Amino acid sequence: MNSFSENVAFENSLVLWHLLLLIGLWILGIYWEFQKRKPRKGARIIALSLVLISLYVIYLSPYTLTEKPLKSALIINRDIPDSIIDSLKLIYEVSILKQNQKGRFELGETGKESSINELDFQLDTVFVYGYVPHLNPEYYKIRKDIVMEKGLKLHYPKSIAFGDSLKIGIQNLNSRDTRISATIGQDTVSKFLPKEGKIDLSILPKFNGALLSKISTDDANYHFAVSVEKPEKYIMQILSASPDFEWKFFVDFLKSKEHSVYQKTQISKDKFKSAFVNWHDSLQINRGVANDLKVLFTDAKAWEDLSSNAKRDFLKKLESNDGSLIFRTSPNSQIQLDLDKSKSTNIFSTSDNLLESNDYNYLQFNNLRDLDEVAQNAVFRKVLPELIVGVINFQSSFQLKLSGKDKEYAQLWSPIFNDLIRKSGDEFYDKTEWPVQFQPFFFRLWAEAKRENILVITPTSDTIYLASKVDYLFAGRQHFMFYPKQEGWHFVQLKNQEAPIPFYVHPEDEIRQSEFLLNYNYDYLKYLNFAKSVIQQEKRSFNRKSVTIWFFILFIIGVTYLWIEDKIT
Repeated sequence: MNSFSENVAFENSLVLWHLLLLIGLWILGIYWEFQKRKPRKGARIIALSLVLISLYVIYLSPYTLTEKPLKSALIINRDIPDSIIDSLKLIYEVSILKQNQKGRFELGETGKESSINELDFQLDTVFVYGYVPHLNPEYYKIRKDIVMEKGLKLHYPKSIAFGDSLKIGIQNLNSRDTRISATIGQDTVSKFLPKEGKIDLSILPKFNGALLSKISTDDANYHFAVSVEKPEKYIMQILSASPDFEWKFFVDFLKSKEHSVYQKTQISKDKFKSAFVNWHDSLQINRGVANDLKVLFTDAKAWEDLSSNAKRDFLKKLESNDGSLIFRTSPNSQIQLDLDKSKSTNIFSTSDNLLESNDYNYLQFNNLRDLDEVAQNAVFRKVLPELIVGVINFQSSFQLKLSGKDKEYAQLWSPIFNDLIRKSGDEFYDKTEWPVQFQPFFFRLWAEAKRENILVITPTSDTIYLASKVDYLFAGRQHFMFYPKQEGWHFVQLKNQEAPIPFYVHPEDEIRQSEFLLNYNYDYLKYLNFAKSVIQQEKRSFNRKSVTIWFFILFIIGVTYLWIEDKIT
């Protein structure tokens, strides 16, 4: 396409010999007109010129370019029920694009089939609901050439205390044996892993900070980082509705980590038992609430039985300390999850609104879409500006202790300390676990001060500024995302964070590994994700409208005039 101006273009190219031919024909036409010696030579020459010019312009096939308007679109997986789509239409005023089995999209308003590039508008903001596999923004098309393969499944903590061993569980999902090579910080190890087998690695880190790690097989490389931090000791309280083994073994676990614990257990109606672990004389309690309270664990029933004033006292103290309120589901009422999370589920004994306090944003735990799933069907949370609310959905972890499985017990409880408790002095965040080239990388930040942008440092030391996006699901969360193009270690730099936060972008062909695909399945199902379109930042998009018809009409008028002139003179 050759552009005549920014708004006009031609299908065919302007060629010099074409232009010379046109001029030659025009000169011959004028000479012929003068030889005829007919009246109105000026009008006939003008008509002849219009005929020749319009004929050549028709060959060039001109069209006008109008820049496509910017609009937001919601891309929906084809398996999402129509009832949910209808409710989303009411909430978000965006164009609906539903993926079909051909890898194309149907416009919700008209049902017309289209690709992303064929839309008559540019994508300003893209929302994704449901899992849309391999949506690559570089091309805006479905990657059909990627076939999901089974690889490794890794279990590792996001952070550990310095002095503790780092325990990594590796499960082979393949039906063949494999050998793994692991580089964990400065330590290296090689292990044989039988088909569909599992092994555990244990490394004692030698320093604080980010432990950059890599686990390799013949088929894939898995890069991740674990934060090794100075151990923090928290002031905790436990409200137990009745004596049980679960809290007993958990208190022993907290004691081994040197946390200070005050437990209050109801042993009969209006009768309670108090117990203190690592409780120093300097720790003060006021009206049943520790002054430096950081974490409150409570049975749902125990919380429901508290008076409104007691609930208000706990909430006020937790909010002042950026604390966490963590509920344990009632016995025999564990959460059963559906993928769309649209069904209400009674997980507490009597009440849905567990935070009954004046002028407080009630948490509707029956609506599971309001909760962030931290560990599959086991740990949930909702992060508020000054408080993290968590839900523990298991009741029998003590059986691991009775069986001598201390590693598995610590692993089960690790999400509580990694994802439900804010570290002192740090800003609370989470991010995509397995980033892949050209696939969205999410970084979510909870902070008192709103950030306009954050910095990402690439492997080539370039700096990318990510602008903050409004988060429609969690008011206290700031949402950043981008589509990384380079493979390798990237670092998120926050102003108030001394050490940058590392993440490794895996090459695009690694997405065939099921572990990486499950990561995006999780992300897309949990959030309405959105981002400024990368491709639209680099290239403008236009709607085309042919104007050839006007020159065809002009050609007909000129030929008709010349024919009529010949007849009447």
